Amino acid sequence: MSKVKFLLVADLHGSETVLNKTINAAKFYGIKNIIVAGDLTGKLLVPIIEIGNGQFTLNLFGETKVVDQTKLPEVRKQIRNNGYYCRIVTKSEYEELENSKEKVKQVFIEEMINDLQQFFAKAEERLKPQNARIYFVPGNDDYEEVAQYVESNAPEVIVPFDKKIVEFECGYQLVGYGYSNPTPWHTPRELPEEKIFSDLKQLMEKVDNKKALLVVHVPPIDTIVDKAPKLTADLKPVMVGGEYQMISVGSTSVRRIIEDYEPVAGLHGHIHESGGLDYVKGSRNGNEIPVFNPGSDYQAGILRGAIIELDDKKVKNYLFARG
Repeated sequence: MSKVKFLLVADLHGSETVLNKTINAAKFYGIKNIIVAGDLTGKLLVPIIEIGNGQFTLNLFGETKVVDQTKLPEVRKQIRNNGYYCRIVTKSEYEELENSKEKVKQVFIEEMINDLQQFFAKAEERLKPQNARIYFVPGNDDYEEVAQYVESNAPEVIVPFDKKIVEFECGYQLVGYGYSNPTPWHTPRELPEEKIFSDLKQLMEKVDNKKALLVVHVPPIDTIVDKAPKLTADLKPVMVGGEYQMISVGSTSVRRIIEDYEPVAGLHGHIHESGGLDYVKGSRNGNEIPVFNPGSDYQAGILRGAIIELDDKKVKNYLFARG
């Protein structure tokens, strides 16, 4: 096998700035392939309410604002750069949203798909001339409807591979899985550990583990890349001695799969504050399997990634990058 170099990113969460940087990263870093290990879309819909006389009101970052028509482009840009979505609504439409969770979800998904269409167009325009591609698995925060839309509508330069195996460079294979173990937030794509293990086992039985890159959104438990603040019952971080108390929140099933099958590497995301590299010792041959998490600073407009180089079925070099 020849040398292979690619960029791993995750948890872009709809930030227009970070999505654009992801597309541009291929040319900037001189890399043909980018792997997005889950959570492409954002988490919040901001209604912009038309109140008459060319004015609009909205609540952004806990502050109620009133703006006129001339300020709308600036406000929309601020919303999109933070990974949020927005829609201009009348007072009656806003009241309908307030009274219907189903309507909120419908509008939310419509805005996500509108944004994805723009992202696809940019990706096609900029990546196709470079013969570059983005390989994508959805994450636990990406609605199933969005994952299905990407699966059915992605252009040639976007390769979705959730619960799939796809051929990669130089004979390597990508094994994709975007669901997570249960979280306190009850996000759209969570599954019990038993189901995650069963699904991943079926996938790994179909590949040569010595050529497999395991791309699973959630990292393995008990590693430095799965640490998150411990939460109280009302979802507030627990502080000890003025510092957050950190605990492991990764997946037991993902760890078991890595131990049992010893892929070339584990490529993950999910835990924004725990970017880095750790190793999981295999039970088959005792190999130390590298597991990566690039981390995420999407709300600051920063793209975090790991540039990873493979050679002779092993990770030879890596570099964590921020930009």
